Amino acid sequence: MNSWLSFVNGSFAGPVCLVITIVGLVLSVIVWRKKGARSGIRGVAWSLLPFAVWLTHALGLVGRIVSAVVQFGTSFVFSPKAWLGVILLLVAALLFMVSGGIPLVRWRRKHDRKRNGRSGRGGDGGQQVAVQQPKRSQPAVAPADDDLSDVRDILKRHGIS
Repeated sequence: MNSWLSFVNGSFAGPVCLVITIVGLVLSVIVWRKKGARSGIRGVAWSLLPFAVWLTHALGLVGRIVSAVVQFGTSFVFSPKAWLGVILLLVAALLFMVSGGIPLVRWRRKHDRKRNGRSGRGGDGGQQVAVQQPKRSQPAVAPADDDLSDVRDILKRHGIS
């Protein structure tokens, strides 16, 4: 970690990030010609990141994050205790799925059924099938002068007479 901090705080971090960006941009142009604009633009975006990170003084932060992820990964891979935790997480997820899922999800489904006018109780188990009636062509009606004509039009569009 000490060598990383000396790199970040040293005077050569900026030029190294600039060189990485330039090399990435050159490779992006090559990719652009071979694979098209979409891949080339994506390459340009990735290429600009190192220099942008250095300019925003976030290089130390990125280094600490990468170091923490690598440290977590190496301690995780070689730790039987961590693997036991993964197994327990999988067992818990399996038990949730077998038991009908998370209660909040079931509550939402029940709430949605009630809002839609269907109940989860009864002989059909809440599995009502909506039958859509064919739309009838309606003759053109001259617009009425009263204020309720808009309401009537909306009701007619929804099949309510």
